[in-house]
Amino acid sequence: MKLRTTKYIFKEGLINAYRNKLMSLASISVVTASMIVLGLFLIISINLKYNIQKLEQQPQMQVYCDPELDDQQIRTIEQTIKSDARVKKYTYVSKKEAFEKMKEMLGEDQDVLEGLGDDFMPVSFIIELNNLKEAKDVVESFKLIEGVSSVRYSQERIDILIKIATWVQVGNIVLTIILLAVAMFIISNTIKLTVFARRKEINIMKYIGATDWFIRWPFIVEGVVIGLMGAAIGFLAVSIIYALFSSKISEGINIISLVSLRELQFVVIYTFALVGIGIGSLGSAVSIRKYLHV
Repeated sequence: MKLRTTKYIFKEGLINAYRNKLMSLASISVVTASMIVLGLFLIISINLKYNIQKLEQQPQMQVYCDPELDDQQIRTIEQTIKSDARVKKYTYVSKKEAFEKMKEMLGEDQDVLEGLGDDFMPVSFIIELNNLKEAKDVVESFKLIEGVSSVRYSQERIDILIKIATWVQVGNIVLTIILLAVAMFIISNTIKLTVFARRKEINIMKYIGATDWFIRWPFIVEGVVIGLMGAAIGFLAVSIIYALFSSKISEGINIISLVSLRELQFVVIYTFALVGIGIGSLGSAVSIRKYLHV
């Protein structure tokens, strides 16, 4: 395609978008809303997968003792764990080690622990099992040990997060399809107005021998411009929402880990650009095919 032809196509596409300002703005607004929904669901999915991976790297099971137990009682619990044939190995976590880990979790907010000793922290045992299929039975039996306050099993949390992630993905697909279909419909109607307004010009172009694609391309560019503008605004909105949410999370206890905005940017930009171009070009193509008989 010649440079002059390319310039003409892009110029006409931009002019078309400007001519139907109200419809173009309506289309951009719907695309933006669709992108915000898509972006938020995408970010939630990425963060859920990230936290699942982190949990999978953590100890499979942790047995917590009552903080008020004396050394002899703790040794009794340790002996019970050690003698259980289902336990492959275990690691003793002292009150001091637990306290240091708590400070690490609190990060900048560890000042709240200032003046407190480690006495309130429970001694615990990190346990690795010979057979993960026995995990639920082991949890139930360890809960019955005298002096054990709780037993945490990371796989239970992983299973919960996987279920949440599955529902988030299903919701994302359903809502995104609905919103993108609406966006394509509005973009299509915007292009129809342009085609109708320029019908005489198009007939003249056909009469003097203009090819089908030469006539179609400016309308496709118009749709792509609308799609990309909606995607760009949507990306800015999602970035601001995520930055505000991340700052709120960082102010509290680091119970969950969030992927940084910088790490997410490439995936979100790439996805938004593809979707914006896709719905813009498809919306235009559908409209032209039906209403532009070339």
